[in-house]
Amino acid sequence: MASNTTLNDLKCYICGEIYTNPVVISQCGHSFDRQCIIRYNYCPIRDCNIPLSEYSLLENDNIKELIHDYKQSIGNIYEIFLLDTSTSMWYSDSFTGLFGTGRFYLAIQFLNEIFQRRWNSTTYQISLITFDKHPEEHFSFQTIRQHHSKILEKLTPTGSPTCLFDAIKFSLEKFEKLNQILNRSTTRSIYILTDGGDNFSSTGNEKHYIKFIKEYSKKLNILGNIILVGDKNIFHTKNLCENINYQFHHFNSDNILEFVRSFLLSSNLY
Repeated sequence: MASNTTLNDLKCYICGEIYTNPVVISQCGHSFDRQCIIRYNYCPIRDCNIPLSEYSLLENDNIKELIHDYKQSIGNIYEIFLLDTSTSMWYSDSFTGLFGTGRFYLAIQFLNEIFQRRWNSTTYQISLITFDKHPEEHFSFQTIRQHHSKILEKLTPTGSPTCLFDAIKFSLEKFEKLNQILNRSTTRSIYILTDGGDNFSSTGNEKHYIKFIKEYSKKLNILGNIILVGDKNIFHTKNLCENINYQFHHFNSDNILEFVRSFLLSSNLY
C-alpha cells in the first residue's frame, strides 16, 4: 500500500466497508462499491450530484491494486487449536464428576462458537489437532466451512493420559514448516484446550521440555495460549504458563459464554 494511502481511502463512502468491487464515476472521479452506487441516480457526494448511468461507472483498477497490496501486507492469521481428548476430559467439575456437562463438551461448545465466528473467513487459516498420548491432526490450516463442524461432532474423550508437550512440539514443527513455505511474517497462535491433567511427554523430563518449548516458541514468534477447561489443576496450569511464557485462560460451565465473547474480542485482530 502506498505510503500516503490510509485504510479509509480503501473504504466505500456509502457503506463504510473496504471495497469489494470498486468503480469510479467517469464524470466526477468519485469512487464507490458497485453494489452500493447502483442504487443511486446521482452521485451522493455533497455538492456533486452528477447524474449516473451504467455507462458512467468504470472499474477502478487503481483502488483494486491498493486493496490487493493492503491484503498482502496484513497477511493471514494462522491458528492451531489443540484439543485434549484424554479420558479425564469426559468428567465434569461436580464432586463425583458424573453430573453436569463434561469438560470435553464445554471445549467442543467453545470451538463451535469460534468456528461459527471464523466461518468462510479467508483471513483465518485454522488447524485442529487432538491429543492424548499422541497428537492427531484432523485438518491443516484451512478456511472454516460446514464440514469442519461435522468433524467436531464426531470427537470423543476416550484417550490415554495426555502428553501435552509432545502435542505442543508437534504444533511448533507445523509452524516451522509453514514459515519455510510462506517465507514471510504472519500472525501465528496456538490455543490449547485442556483440563490440565497431563504427564508432560512420552519421553524426556518436565524441565527439559519446558526449556525446549519456551525457546522454540520464542524463536518462531508464536502467541501461545493454554485455555483451562473446568476448575481442576488451576495452580499447576498457571505455573506451567509462566514457565513457558504462554497466556493462561480459564472457563467453566458457569462462564463459558462470557469467556467466548471476551476471547473473540481479544483475538479479532482485523
